[in-house]
Amino acid sequence: MSTSYTISVENERGENTNYAVFMEPPEFTGGQQPWMNVWYTSFVPNHGNFEIRTGMDFYAWVGTVPTAPAPGVIVNSGMTLLARLGTDGEPGSTFEKKIIQSFPTINEITPTAVPGAFEIKTGSDFNVPNNTYLLGLAKVNNRGQVSPVASIAPRNNMNVQVIPKMKFFISESQQVPGEIVDYHSVTREGAAVDFSEGEGKGKFFARAVQGSDGRFEVTYYDGYND
Repeated sequence: MSTSYTISVENERGENTNYAVFMEPPEFTGGQQPWMNVWYTSFVPNHGNFEIRTGMDFYAWVGTVPTAPAPGVIVNSGMTLLARLGTDGEPGSTFEKKIIQSFPTINEITPTAVPGAFEIKTGSDFNVPNNTYLLGLAKVNNRGQVSPVASIAPRNNMNVQVIPKMKFFISESQQVPGEIVDYHSVTREGAAVDFSEGEGKGKFFARAVQGSDGRFEVTYYDGYND
């Protein structure tokens, strides 16, 4: 049975609101600035809640932006493929990124990614500086779609190792899925739910309750029924 994590977001702030869910950007090798994207969105009435269920499914993603990537810009999806993270005994998935008639694509090639990562290799088929083509990590969202959660604008001829982390953020938001957001604003104002280290390591269920003061309280449990 595959590992499954659940986050329950509960609204006790005294009025109806909208929430957005984000994932901590993975570690990208190569030194490019990572961009965080809106992953989940949901309207929640006062005293209501919604649940996020996710597993260790990670997708390599490529797409475009209509203008230079920055907070507020909405990315355009291009293509996703399921990725396998590397282990000590087996390299992780490797993908080759190619531009075909201005459309970004990826295809899987011989795996060479390091433990804990998958890899995306770029060619020399786009202009630099690159303000158009992105690559990164995607996961299945609450609509059953594979949606980008973090990305970079790569350079030509890069071998980018992508190392995901099971850490999430929830905040009040009017943003839309795929929108690039300001990382520091999200992490400063939102609730952090971290299953990879600290109190949440080894846990599989978290409650994030927003109280009347607007602050979130996060509690971890071993499983859904605890």
